[in-house]
Amino acid sequence: MDLTGAIVGQYDILEQIGRGGMATVYKAYQPTLDRYVAVKVLTSDLAQDEDFVARFEREARAVARLRHRNILTVFDYGRQGGVFYLVMEYASGGALRERLGWPQDLAYAVSIVSQVGDALAQAHNQGVIHRDVKPGNILMAADDWPLLSDFGLAKILEDSAQLTASGVGVGTPQYMSPEQARGLPVDGRSDIYSLGIVLYEAVTGRPPFGTDAPVAVILRHINDPLTPPRSLRSDLPRELEHVILKALAKSPAERYQRMEEFVEDLQAAYPPPPPHKLAQRGNVPAEPAGRRAAGGLARTVPRTPKPATPTPHPPRRRASPWMGGAVGAALVLASVLVFLGFGASITPAASLFPPTATATVESSPAVTALPTGTATAEPSPAAAVPSPTVSPPSPTAGPTISMPQSRVWEADGAEMVFVPAGEFIMGSEELGDDERPAHRVYLDGFWIDRYEVTNEQFSRFVAATGYQTEAEQRGWGWVWQGLDWQKVEGADWRHSHGPADSLEGKVDRPVVLVSWKDALVYCQWAGKQLPTEAQWEKAARGPVTGPGGGHRYAWGDEFESGKANTEESQRGDTAPVGSFSPQGDSPYGAADMTGNVWEWVADWYGSEYYAQSPPANPPGPATGTYKILRGGAWPFSEVYARAAFRYSVKPEYTYDFAGFRCVSPQEH
Repeated sequence: MDLTGAIVGQYDILEQIGRGGMATVYKAYQPTLDRYVAVKVLTSDLAQDEDFVARFEREARAVARLRHRNILTVFDYGRQGGVFYLVMEYASGGALRERLGWPQDLAYAVSIVSQVGDALAQAHNQGVIHRDVKPGNILMAADDWPLLSDFGLAKILEDSAQLTASGVGVGTPQYMSPEQARGLPVDGRSDIYSLGIVLYEAVTGRPPFGTDAPVAVILRHINDPLTPPRSLRSDLPRELEHVILKALAKSPAERYQRMEEFVEDLQAAYPPPPPHKLAQRGNVPAEPAGRRAAGGLARTVPRTPKPATPTPHPPRRRASPWMGGAVGAALVLASVLVFLGFGASITPAASLFPPTATATVESSPAVTALPTGTATAEPSPAAAVPSPTVSPPSPTAGPTISMPQSRVWEADGAEMVFVPAGEFIMGSEELGDDERPAHRVYLDGFWIDRYEVTNEQFSRFVAATGYQTEAEQRGWGWVWQGLDWQKVEGADWRHSHGPADSLEGKVDRPVVLVSWKDALVYCQWAGKQLPTEAQWEKAARGPVTGPGGGHRYAWGDEFESGKANTEESQRGDTAPVGSFSPQGDSPYGAADMTGNVWEWVADWYGSEYYAQSPPANPPGPATGTYKILRGGAWPFSEVYARAAFRYSVKPEYTYDFAGFRCVSPQEH
């Protein structure tokens, strides 16, 4: 039965986009939230099987608790008459299956598989095994943003005698592990094998055991040796081949034992490009008739959708054109965390401010002689956790802010503004899951640089210490060159566009092409620290001002291009600090908190940290893989510049859009 044109629940069915043995998938419109969704309708015989429906509902609820930026979101499920349906995030970019068929760019393949591996690691840590990892179940939110779907489907199939009798297979032969093919119990190592097959196919252009009859393929997984991938692709590094072969060992005991190990070795063997932008993540807002959904799977924003911002990764050859919005026969059953979480465990962290009373404004801190840039950048693990005796003040209704207090910090000459102690609303319910839940946070008072650290200030630091940045030591950095970011030899903080560039005329612009460590070492030299995420966000958006908390942008809730250096202002480069002051200042007088350059903060990225962070002075997760940038930047649209937006980035990456500012606790 074709439901095109019908109304199922609150969803207007627009068109069929996929069909399989168990369900039909439709693109639909949800008028209450003005967005497109995918509605999967079970076949009538399955919808009448109460045992199957009960298992399906239980699995949907369990999987919906998963939170990861690379897992497809489940929104709703229900029954209307004899129609049982599931409502999911709509991914307009098709499936990875449509990209494969010939060898992919290695950086692209490693990036996609690493992201999917991170999602699976998160699921495995919560006791969820996928059992059907394959390119058809990897949907694309953008050309390099994979979303893993169909969690739990194979488990439901295994548990259903009716389905087994009806001939519906469990798993997909081309990607099935040997133990799964034998009908043995499986664990996360089976998913490692299946993801290894996806990687093998991506780098060689074909699955290892062909596309023969299903039984023949299954027997080959069990019995036949693997064709070494380097025999099919001569430019494949031996280290990467070793990772593939270990993931595809016949015996689970000889494979990687945890998905995290697989991803770690994969990225070490062939480091992926910089992480992908996060604004194209979430739910697609509907558009008027005649307009295509902009940017693929874009976040729901209560403004006109913006054109897609270029993704910061090195260039690569496109593997194949997209084929509309086809989802194929995939059954989409999962949930998502956006912004940036990679399954890292989260434990209480040390305070940002270790007890180093000798580091004062009048005297330089211990980090003063850094001729090779090798000083340790991590905050002291022995630092004290904020005292549990801190009593946050009672909630107040919209405090007012007096004229900003300011001072000049002697060590680096920076003007600083004061952010008084008190509460603010951190996070947002507006867009990404990693911004949720919006929650009250109490912070002690602190000082923050009014402006981003400039080239002039950083020059004085380098002259005093002999420090070399990570980009200088490597000999290259990421530079925007019109259509994409390029890896440019000789690009560093002195030469932000490449070796022919210089600091002439740029002394008052923010320093860029600095890593997280570079930023931290500077702040330590000046007797200050990088701000925590909470400190940065409070300084940007202000205190609790009503039901919605603080501002969406530094100056208020509505974006104005004349108040910030973002893509909308069309400057095409950094601007001198304070160019948009005072009209673009935050409630505390901090300038350029919206746009100009992304700013490093101290915290590790934890996708679910907000759900368990302490209510007073949250220090961020103790460990992680990614650090966080805040505030948006000149080549990014205003969606990224919201005060709550979190951009997770490897700490060693250096870009021409990333800088920083420093903070100091109140007692200084």
